[in-house]
Amino acid sequence: MTRFRKFAQSKRFRRGEDGSMAVEFAIISPVLFLLIMGLVEIGLILSARNILESATYLASRTGRIGYVADNKTQEETIRDALEERASLLFDTERLSIDSLNMTNSSYGNYDNIGQPEPWVDANGNGEWDFGENFTDVNGNGGWDADQGAGGAGNTGEVVVYTVTYPWRLFTPLVASVIGEDGIVNITARAVVKNEPF
Repeated sequence: MTRFRKFAQSKRFRRGEDGSMAVEFAIISPVLFLLIMGLVEIGLILSARNILESATYLASRTGRIGYVADNKTQEETIRDALEERASLLFDTERLSIDSLNMTNSSYGNYDNIGQPEPWVDANGNGEWDFGENFTDVNGNGGWDADQGAGGAGNTGEVVVYTVTYPWRLFTPLVASVIGEDGIVNITARAVVKNEPF
Protein backbone atom coordinates (compact mmCIF):
# COMPACT_ATOMS: atom_id res chain seq x y z
CA MET A 1 0.00 0.00 0.00
CA THR A 2 2.83 2.39 0.80
CA ARG A 3 4.38 1.73 -2.61
CA PHE A 4 1.11 2.69 -4.38
CA ARG A 5 0.86 5.83 -2.24
CA LYS A 6 4.40 6.84 -3.16
CA PHE A 7 3.68 6.15 -6.86
CA ALA A 8 0.47 8.21 -6.74
CA GLN A 9 2.37 11.15 -5.24
CA SER A 10 5.14 10.92 -7.80
CA LYS A 11 5.44 13.37 -10.71
CA ARG A 12 5.18 10.57 -13.24
CA PHE A 13 1.65 9.61 -12.07
CA ARG A 14 0.44 13.23 -11.97
CA ARG A 15 1.85 13.89 -15.43
CA GLY A 16 -0.32 11.04 -16.77
CA GLU A 17 -3.50 12.98 -15.85
CA ASP A 18 -2.58 16.25 -17.56
CA GLY A 19 -4.59 15.58 -20.73
CA SER A 20 -7.61 13.90 -19.10
CA MET A 21 -9.44 17.16 -18.45
CA ALA A 22 -8.99 18.22 -22.08
CA VAL A 23 -10.33 14.85 -23.29
CA GLU A 24 -13.32 15.05 -20.95
CA PHE A 25 -14.06 18.61 -22.07
CA ALA A 26 -13.79 17.56 -25.73
CA ILE A 27 -16.36 14.83 -25.13
CA ILE A 28 -18.80 16.93 -23.11
CA SER A 29 -18.47 20.36 -24.79
CA PRO A 30 -20.49 19.67 -27.98
CA VAL A 31 -23.45 18.46 -25.94
CA LEU A 32 -23.08 21.34 -23.51
CA PHE A 33 -22.91 23.96 -26.29
CA LEU A 34 -25.92 22.44 -28.09
CA LEU A 35 -27.88 22.49 -24.86
CA ILE A 36 -26.96 26.12 -24.18
CA MET A 37 -27.78 27.19 -27.75
CA GLY A 38 -31.10 25.31 -27.56
CA LEU A 39 -32.00 27.09 -24.34
CA VAL A 40 -31.06 30.45 -25.85
CA GLU A 41 -33.16 29.74 -28.93
CA ILE A 42 -36.21 28.64 -26.95
CA GLY A 43 -35.82 31.80 -24.86
CA LEU A 44 -35.72 33.87 -28.07
CA ILE A 45 -38.86 32.17 -29.39
CA LEU A 46 -40.72 32.86 -26.13
CA SER A 47 -39.55 36.49 -26.17
CA ALA A 48 -40.57 36.82 -29.82
CA ARG A 49 -44.02 35.42 -29.06
CA ASN A 50 -44.41 37.89 -26.21
CA ILE A 51 -43.37 40.83 -28.40
CA LEU A 52 -45.71 39.69 -31.21
CA GLU A 53 -48.66 39.31 -28.83
CA SER A 54 -48.04 42.77 -27.41
CA ALA A 55 -47.68 44.32 -30.89
CA THR A 56 -50.86 42.57 -32.08
CA TYR A 57 -52.84 43.77 -29.10
CA LEU A 58 -51.66 47.37 -29.48
CA ALA A 59 -52.32 47.33 -33.24
CA SER A 60 -55.83 45.94 -32.61
CA ARG A 61 -56.47 48.88 -30.29
CA THR A 62 -55.68 51.19 -33.21
CA GLY A 63 -58.30 49.35 -35.28
CA ARG A 64 -60.81 49.25 -32.43
CA ILE A 65 -61.05 53.03 -32.17
CA GLY A 66 -61.27 53.46 -35.95
CA TYR A 67 -58.22 55.70 -36.22
CA VAL A 68 -57.03 56.32 -39.78
CA ALA A 69 -53.76 58.17 -40.48
CA ASP A 70 -53.61 60.86 -43.15
CA ASN A 71 -53.39 59.51 -46.72
CA LYS A 72 -53.76 55.89 -45.53
CA THR A 73 -56.50 53.31 -45.26
CA GLN A 74 -57.55 51.86 -41.91
CA GLU A 75 -55.80 48.57 -42.79
CA GLU A 76 -52.54 50.41 -43.62
CA THR A 77 -52.78 52.35 -40.35
CA ILE A 78 -53.20 49.13 -38.37
CA ARG A 79 -50.32 47.45 -40.21
CA ASP A 80 -48.08 50.48 -39.52
CA ALA A 81 -48.94 50.28 -35.81
CA LEU A 82 -48.08 46.58 -35.79
CA GLU A 83 -44.80 47.03 -37.68
CA GLU A 84 -43.73 49.89 -35.42
CA ARG A 85 -43.99 47.70 -32.34
CA ALA A 86 -42.84 44.40 -33.88
CA SER A 87 -39.77 45.79 -35.65
CA LEU A 88 -37.74 45.35 -32.45
CA LEU A 89 -37.22 41.66 -33.18
CA PHE A 90 -38.99 40.86 -36.46
CA ASP A 91 -38.42 41.39 -40.14
CA THR A 92 -41.69 43.23 -40.73
CA GLU A 93 -41.81 42.22 -44.41
CA ARG A 94 -42.51 38.64 -43.28
CA LEU A 95 -45.43 39.47 -40.97
CA SER A 96 -48.77 38.15 -42.17
CA ILE A 97 -51.94 39.75 -40.81
CA ASP A 98 -54.73 37.32 -41.60
CA SER A 99 -57.60 39.50 -40.48
CA LEU A 100 -56.59 42.23 -42.92
CA ASN A 101 -55.53 40.12 -45.91
CA MET A 102 -58.11 37.34 -45.86
CA THR A 103 -61.75 36.78 -45.04
CA ASN A 104 -63.04 35.54 -41.70
CA SER A 105 -62.11 38.48 -39.53
CA SER A 106 -65.02 40.70 -38.45
CA TYR A 107 -68.20 39.38 -36.89
CA GLY A 108 -71.53 40.79 -35.70
CA ASN A 109 -70.91 39.51 -32.15
CA TYR A 110 -68.68 37.17 -30.16
CA ASP A 111 -71.00 34.18 -30.62
CA ASN A 112 -70.48 34.23 -34.40
CA ILE A 113 -66.69 33.75 -34.28
CA GLY A 114 -65.78 30.60 -36.17
CA GLN A 115 -69.42 29.72 -36.87
CA PRO A 116 -70.70 28.82 -40.36
CA GLU A 117 -73.29 30.90 -42.12
CA PRO A 118 -76.79 29.63 -41.25
CA TRP A 119 -78.34 27.28 -43.83
CA VAL A 120 -81.32 25.01 -44.30
CA ASP A 121 -80.09 21.41 -44.18
CA ALA A 122 -82.62 20.00 -46.67
CA ASN A 123 -81.13 16.49 -46.86
CA GLY A 124 -80.22 16.26 -43.14
CA ASN A 125 -76.55 15.31 -43.64
CA GLY A 126 -75.22 18.07 -41.35
CA GLU A 127 -73.24 19.73 -44.15
CA TRP A 128 -74.11 22.52 -46.54
CA ASP A 129 -74.61 21.20 -50.07
CA PHE A 130 -74.87 23.21 -53.24
CA GLY A 131 -78.44 24.37 -53.76
CA GLU A 132 -79.39 24.50 -50.07
CA ASN A 133 -80.66 27.88 -48.89
CA PHE A 134 -78.36 29.93 -46.66
CA THR A 135 -78.10 33.39 -45.15
CA ASP A 136 -75.19 35.33 -46.65
CA VAL A 137 -74.03 37.01 -43.42
CA ASN A 138 -70.75 38.38 -44.79
CA GLY A 139 -72.25 39.45 -48.12
CA ASN A 140 -69.72 37.75 -50.40
CA GLY A 141 -72.35 35.90 -52.48
CA GLY A 142 -71.51 32.36 -51.36
CA TRP A 143 -71.87 30.06 -48.35
CA ASP A 144 -68.86 30.09 -45.98
CA ALA A 145 -67.88 27.74 -43.18
CA ASP A 146 -66.92 30.88 -41.22
CA GLN A 147 -69.25 33.85 -41.45
CA GLY A 148 -66.65 36.52 -40.76
CA ALA A 149 -66.03 39.28 -43.28
CA GLY A 150 -62.61 40.63 -44.27
CA GLY A 151 -61.18 43.90 -43.04
CA ALA A 152 -61.10 45.78 -39.76
CA GLY A 153 -64.88 45.77 -39.30
CA ASN A 154 -67.41 48.50 -38.71
CA THR A 155 -68.69 50.18 -35.56
CA GLY A 156 -69.67 47.66 -32.89
CA GLU A 157 -68.36 44.61 -34.77
CA VAL A 158 -66.04 42.04 -33.24
CA VAL A 159 -62.71 41.67 -35.06
CA VAL A 160 -60.25 38.79 -34.73
CA TYR A 161 -56.69 39.86 -35.55
CA THR A 162 -54.38 36.95 -36.30
CA VAL A 163 -50.71 37.76 -36.91
CA THR A 164 -48.25 35.05 -37.97
CA TYR A 165 -44.48 35.18 -38.33
CA PRO A 166 -42.26 32.38 -39.73
CA TRP A 167 -39.38 32.19 -37.21
CA ARG A 168 -36.27 30.51 -38.64
CA LEU A 169 -34.49 28.24 -36.16
CA PHE A 170 -30.70 28.34 -36.06
CA THR A 171 -29.98 25.33 -33.83
CA PRO A 172 -30.21 21.97 -35.64
CA LEU A 173 -31.13 20.11 -32.46
CA VAL A 174 -34.11 22.39 -31.74
CA ALA A 175 -35.09 22.38 -35.44
CA SER A 176 -35.27 18.57 -35.38
CA VAL A 177 -37.66 18.64 -32.43
CA ILE A 178 -39.98 21.53 -33.27
CA GLY A 179 -41.09 23.25 -36.45
CA GLU A 180 -41.00 22.21 -40.07
CA ASP A 181 -37.96 22.65 -42.31
CA GLY A 182 -36.28 24.77 -39.66
CA ILE A 183 -39.22 27.20 -39.28
CA VAL A 184 -41.64 27.70 -36.40
CA ASN A 185 -44.74 29.80 -37.06
CA ILE A 186 -45.26 32.19 -34.18
CA THR A 187 -48.91 33.26 -34.01
CA ALA A 188 -50.62 35.93 -31.93
CA ARG A 189 -54.33 36.70 -31.79
CA ALA A 190 -56.34 39.58 -30.43
CA VAL A 191 -60.14 39.73 -30.30
CA VAL A 192 -61.63 43.20 -29.90
CA LYS A 193 -65.01 44.85 -30.27
CA ASN A 194 -64.90 48.07 -32.25
CA GLU A 195 -65.96 51.21 -30.47
CA PRO A 196 -68.40 53.64 -32.02
CA PHE A 197 -66.50 55.68 -34.61
